[in-house]
Amino acid sequence: MNAGREDRPPRGALAVVAVGLLATVFAALLSTDKPLGAVELEWESKTPLPDSRPKAIPGGGEMRLTDAGIRATEANASEYRLFRVAAILRIDAGSAIGQGKLICKIRVPQRTIIAKTYRGRASYPRSSEELSDQGTPETIQVEFNSRSTDLATLEMSDAVGKSYTEEKGIVVEWPPYKVGQQVWRWGFPRGRPAEPLALPFATVWRTTGTAAAEITCGLITGGVFTGVSTSGKLAG
Repeated sequence: MNAGREDRPPRGALAVVAVGLLATVFAALLSTDKPLGAVELEWESKTPLPDSRPKAIPGGGEMRLTDAGIRATEANASEYRLFRVAAILRIDAGSAIGQGKLICKIRVPQRTIIAKTYRGRASYPRSSEELSDQGTPETIQVEFNSRSTDLATLEMSDAVGKSYTEEKGIVVEWPPYKVGQQVWRWGFPRGRPAEPLALPFATVWRTTGTAAAEITCGLITGGVFTGVSTSGKLAG
């Protein structure tokens, strides 16, 4: 009898091991809905946008846009680069916003394309029936050809923080998409917020042109409109 054959594992056992390894790999891939193999891109340049003037809310309180800015990556071989527009709408504690409607909009120049993730538009927050339950991303992956990959990982935690809000009862939705703009619609519960509200929002775009944006927010309460805005472009 051949001693080498006695030491060799049975073919059936090898097949079982191979099937087990493949099953483990497939299970790992199915356990995540995030694509693999993305290159990490840094925000190479940034420009802060001016805070808006505070506007009085009818019935009490004020709101304003703060922490707005534009950040951009390096250009790829096709001269496209990604840029992020972000801001925070701040509303005073005790403001008369009960059952009010808030619309915030980011407009960008022509020939600017919104970036896409595996879940759709690279815009945050996403539509949610309870905004306080929606987690904020530390990083995101978007479709972008750079350094021989089709995906780019970008930092987002500095724009959206650790929470979109802790106030219960706030909802947000995206209306149908229109070229050159991203819109959010917030709805507020009855009453006045006991604590100041800070509502961050951000979206990522790609362009071969100038990274620029206009940010506007309008609050409708009791049939009265209150609006704030800021705008600017990437320096350099």
